[in-house]
Amino acid sequence: MAIFNGTDLILKVSPSDGGTEAKLMHSQNVSLSMNVDTIDISTKDSSGFRDLLGGQKSFSLSADGLMDFAGVAGDTEVDELFDQMFGRTAVTFTFGLSSPATGDYTYSGSGFITSLEVSGGTEDAPTYSVSIEGSGALTQNDI
Repeated sequence: MAIFNGTDLILKVSPSDGGTEAKLMHSQNVSLSMNVDTIDISTKDSSGFRDLLGGQKSFSLSADGLMDFAGVAGDTEVDELFDQMFGRTAVTFTFGLSSPATGDYTYSGSGFITSLEVSGGTEDAPTYSVSIEGSGALTQNDI
């Protein structure tokens, strides 16, 4: 895989009606963070160095973009994220290139929306931001 333009990296999220995942409307930034906790197993036999075991795995996603109260046909809109957040409904997602080719991969899973913000400053474009905390496994899917 070659280096690509970051504009091609998208986050698709299931809409509140349970339909097919669609990209977040007018997104500008998307990110996926993967973590592994560590368990300290150091003893007096560790010669003063810390010994670790791999622990629980976790992941989270975030995105932000331009707000559009009229919505965008075919995209997952902020009002659908609101419905899922306050309905305590898990979302499914796919994170990857907008048009993956053979040899590329995507990440998919599910999670809960933990924060949603809409803001607008004076003489500035209105924006939204969303955070999703993963639940269950994160899967890497080869194309």
